Order: sequence, then C-alpha cells, then structure tokens
Amino acid sequence: MLLKRLLTALILIPLLILILLKGTTVAFTFLVLIISLVSITEYFRIISPLSNPIPLKVKSVCYIFSILIIMAANKNSLALMLLFLTFNLIAMSIVVVVKFKSDSSILDYLLGEIQGVIYIPLFLSFLILLRNTPNGGHFVLWLWIIIGASDTGAYYVGSNFGKRPLAKHVSPKKTVEGSLGGLGAAALSGLIYGSIFIDNLSFLMAILFSVVTAASGQIGDLFESALKRSSGIKDSGTILPGHGGVLDRVDGLIFAAPVAYLFKVFIL
Repeated sequence: MLLKRLLTALILIPLLILILLKGTTVAFTFLVLIISLVSITEYFRIISPLSNPIPLKVKSVCYIFSILIIMAANKNSLALMLLFLTFNLIAMSIVVVVKFKSDSSILDYLLGEIQGVIYIPLFLSFLILLRNTPNGGHFVLWLWIIIGASDTGAYYVGSNFGKRPLAKHVSPKKTVEGSLGGLGAAALSGLIYGSIFIDNLSFLMAILFSVVTAASGQIGDLFESALKRSSGIKDSGTILPGHGGVLDRVDGLIFAAPVAYLFKVFIL
C-alpha cells in the first residue's frame, strides 16, 4: 500500500506542479474540471445506494452546471458562477415537477444534487479564481502544501500521541492531538513557503493563513467522512492506487479553497 501511494505521488505531483506554475489558465481550468467531474461521480456513489440510484436526469443536470460554473470561473466571473448556480436550482425544480408523480423521492435527489454542485464544482472553482490573481500559481501551491502538511502532521501525531477523539461518531481514528499536530505542521510549512514565495507577507499573516486554511481543510475531511459513514463506504473510489478516490484526496482542499480566496483578495 505504501509503495502504491509513493508511486502515485511521484507521478502526479510533478505533473500538478508543472500545470500549476507553468501551464495556461485553460490547462489549469481543465485540470480542475476533470477533478470536479470525477469527484461528483464519486459523490453520487456515496449518497445513492445501488438499491435507490440517482436518476440520470439529475446527474445530467449536475454535470452540465458543474461544467458551466467552472467555465465561469475561468472567465474570472464570480457573478456568472452564482448565476449558473441559480439556474441549476431552476433546472432541478423542473425535474422535480416532471418526476414527482412517479417518484416522490425526487425531492431528496434535488437536495443531494444541490449540495453536490455547491460542495464540489463551486468550491473548487475558487482555486481557478485564486490562480487568476497576481502570483496566484504560488498561492494555490502554497495552499496545497499547507493542506498536505496538515494531513501528514495529523496522521503521524495522531498515530503516535492521539488519545482524545476529535469526532468519534464521524471518524473514530481522528484525535484532538492529531488535529493540533496537523495545524502545527501546516503553520510551519506555510510559514516557510510563504516567506520564500509570497511577497510582502508578514509573519502573523503567514501563520494565520496557514492555520485557518488548514482548519478549513480538516473540516472538509470530516465532512466527507460523515458522508461516507452515513453510506457505509470506506473510500470514495479506487482511481488512485493506494490513495482511494479523487474526492478522498481533495476533500480538505475543497473547503480550504474559498477560505484561501477570501484571504488573498480581502485580507492579505
């Protein structure tokens, strides 16, 4: 398992860095689009059991508006992203009206679809908006390093020193000590990278950005764990050898992306 994880990381990490720092906006947008569509597919697998699958009409609406939201982010238009989110609700309302007579559970599908569109493509679109800002490539990479350091720090500190459960009904193995270790690792790595690659960054803001985005990432991790636990699923998918599904890898980044954009545009 460890060997598979290392091989997958050695292949993907250089490619991601190359696209992030040297690729065009279109290339990065396409990368976020692929991640979003695969994550949505895994999300639907999590929320819909085989005995009660989500109708194709619902999935189709979700995929279409996910693409449109990410295209709007590529145009750097937050207003257009929100407009497409609004039209997604209108389109799903039409599906409800048409399908309600034959399937009254369609309202549950509507809630799941809306949650999915907000949770995955909308939140991930903030990575595109962030990259479109000055020095945005380094900001996205900075965020990625912080989230990765938080995950790694939480795992090793929790494994060796963890005693108090963080959220035992959601993820029994996660501990308070692990969470704090993750925040500490995020603060250290974020401070080092930020000091080198982010201009005019104070010590306080580097630490604050690192800790707040890492905490957001931990919440995102717990949220996906709650989704999987409610459905009795261990991994969101098997597409990444040794790592599970794509959603398992980006769950923290999903919640951290809009927080990072807020910091970059309005605080830093």
